[in-house]
Amino acid sequence: MPAVADLRTRIVLAEARAREAKIVAPEHEALPIDLPALYATQQQIKDEGKRFNVLDIGRRAGKTFLGVHLAVETAADGEPVGWFAPSYKYVLEVWRDLQRPLHAIRGKCRINATERRIELPNGGLIEVWTLENEDAGRGRKYKRAIVDEAAMVPKLKSSWEESIRPTLTDLQGDAWFLSTPKGLNYFYDLFQRGQDPLTHPDWQSWQLPSSVNPFLPTTEIEAIRAELPELAFKQEILAEFLTGDGAVFRNVDACLTAQETTPEQHRGHLLVAGVDWAKLHDFTAISVICCTCRAEVTLDRFNQIGWAFQRARVLSLLNVWGVRFVLVETNSIGSPNLEALEQHARKDCLVSGFETTARSKPELIQSLALCIERKEIDLLPDTVARHELVAYEATVTESGHTRYGAPEGQWDDTVIARALAWRLANKRVPVELTYAEKINQLMPGAYHIEVLQERYPDGLPPEAEMAHVYQLQRAKAKVLPKI
Repeated sequence: MPAVADLRTRIVLAEARAREAKIVAPEHEALPIDLPALYATQQQIKDEGKRFNVLDIGRRAGKTFLGVHLAVETAADGEPVGWFAPSYKYVLEVWRDLQRPLHAIRGKCRINATERRIELPNGGLIEVWTLENEDAGRGRKYKRAIVDEAAMVPKLKSSWEESIRPTLTDLQGDAWFLSTPKGLNYFYDLFQRGQDPLTHPDWQSWQLPSSVNPFLPTTEIEAIRAELPELAFKQEILAEFLTGDGAVFRNVDACLTAQETTPEQHRGHLLVAGVDWAKLHDFTAISVICCTCRAEVTLDRFNQIGWAFQRARVLSLLNVWGVRFVLVETNSIGSPNLEALEQHARKDCLVSGFETTARSKPELIQSLALCIERKEIDLLPDTVARHELVAYEATVTESGHTRYGAPEGQWDDTVIARALAWRLANKRVPVELTYAEKINQLMPGAYHIEVLQERYPDGLPPEAEMAHVYQLQRAKAKVLPKI
């Protein structure tokens, strides 16, 4: 009996292995596909690629050509590919480009021009979508996703996070974002991930000018340089990320000169603060400005912690720095937080609220923009806060009103906190004296020219004139090194 049982066991196992063998897909046969050949730099990019890749590259450098190569290669391996473009006009040409390498097997492919879908005889698939619909690709699964002209996608962040990224989960697929830059939008944020391998090890990014294309004549690039405005050439040909036409804050880097200091260095000074509370996914930010020193002394930003802890953290900063006046944004959860701060703040610390509306926000932001443009205050060189300032933009709505805010997918918490702090500081910062006023202030009162002229109405005697000139030169010597 044991021998029979062993035999039956072996038979059952053999049948199970046979069933498993039937459902395992056979290896895909090689297809006679004319895969587009890459030039050296394109091949290097492909070789260096990681799971998530961002190529910021100049116009006519072959980014779409590289995308077609990657898409067709993956489909030729029997895998599904999703191609995503900003709008229908970007799809028309690439739809033809995706079919060219398949001419030898076109008769065996199922091509649906209406649905923009190409099925290869080995099971490979290419589907082309426009991101005018943010739900494009939802419910699909892909081995590779390619987002062409990614910087032009209006809502790239939500399209990526809610639609495209989930399609790569089942097959552990990769993604390629290919584009020429357009301001400091979400494409720029994705590019930055590829520049930070410690924080984002699965991301890779490249920034390359149009001149990397060996088939693009140098004379043509120079002709474009001569024809285009400088900023347009930098963005379109050199692939540089520039602030958009609607950039609000100018002269930002010139103001990022504040030094790190301690609360003890500001004892007896007048300090004010602005607080912008986090809403759903953004950050709570607080900026503290010393009016006496005309400088920002601390900037804090945090999220994903309870309201009680956030209020305690804000109160701690206010107490440590001895802040006298605080302006708190009261929209959404701001009002209850304002009441809590008023209840627990020091008695010599005046806390007030500011409601950000379509009417009040422009004035708030414009005041900070003017302050930065005139370099009326030194700001801390915080990397995140700098990016929020340079990316902040003004856009005109259909009704003709100007809307101020961060680009899609980005934050403006430190901008609002700084604007609120500056609103308090603006009228409390000491007025900067002119050169003449500084000299006059340093001269002894008895030697002011007005005093001498009053003393000697018939004209200054030589000794009085010499004394005035001597004191004037001494005052100038003290002022000159500071101007």
